[in-house]
Order: sequence, then C-alpha cells, then structure tokens
Amino acid sequence: MNARTAINLAFGIAVSAAVLGVLWHLHGASGLAIGMPIISICAIPLLDILSAIPPFLSRLASRHHAGRYYAFRGHHVDVELDARATCWVSTADVRRILPSLPADGVLRRLQPTLVREGGDPRVWRITPDALAAVLGRSADVEAAKFRHWLDTQVQSPARRRLERGMPIR
Repeated sequence: MNARTAINLAFGIAVSAAVLGVLWHLHGASGLAIGMPIISICAIPLLDILSAIPPFLSRLASRHHAGRYYAFRGHHVDVELDARATCWVSTADVRRILPSLPADGVLRRLQPTLVREGGDPRVWRITPDALAAVLGRSADVEAAKFRHWLDTQVQSPARRRLERGMPIR
C-alpha cells in the first residue's frame, strides 16, 4: 500500500467516523442504522470528489502562469508572445540569469525597436534577436546556453504554432 492510498483510506475512515458520530449524537442507535448504508453508498464518490480538490486548487493558484511558464535551469523566465509569435522576454528575469546584461536604458539605446516596456505585468522586455545582438560579442558560455535555450524552447515552438495556423495563446 503506497502513502497516497493510506492517506485516502485514513481520510475516508475519519470522515465516516465523524458523520456516524454526529448521527449517533442526534438520533442514537437509529441514526447509526440509517447512516451506515448512506455512508457506504456515498463513500467512493465522496472520496473521489475530495481527492480532486488539491489538484484543482493547484491549477487555480497557478492560472496566471498558464501557457507562460518557462524556466531556464530553475530560474523562472517571463515570456510574452504577441500575435506574430514574437517573444518578449522580461529583462529583469534575463538579468537574474545573466548579470552582465546592460541596463534597460542602454538596451533601449542599442536596440530601439526591439526593447520596450509592456506586457502583463508591465516590465521592460526584449526580443531574442535583440538579446542575441547585444550578447553576440560576449564570450560568456552561460549567455550562449541561454540564447540556445531561448531559441529552441521558446521561440521555435511559437513560430511552428504560427506556421501551422494554431493560436499562439
């Protein structure tokens, strides 16, 4: 018996005991006679419903990341995709991975059309092409790995979805 089955069984026993305790307190022995068949009929569907609550709450808590969660080596990277499948990466998230990334004002001066403030939440964002141009001369191995990850895991799938006529979001 695995841990999940044991927890479900213990939970089912606790709920049944609580219901039977309340029925005993309210109606005495006749409450037990009425309650036991009802519990036996409702136990499995009730446990199924109760076991579905934690995954539902997990999806509810992470719904603002739906379709936008990307991670590079354990670091969350916020990526906004527009209708033309252009990726706009948060510069603050990139800076956590690559501390040598220039400031937002410098990036704006270097690549005026490919760096902007926007998205949800409203932060400075840069396209992978502008990032490659800015970091192109860098000898940092981590920068090369990040650019490769960005191209293969984020930008290429978005382009393929656009080419196939699938919705981006």
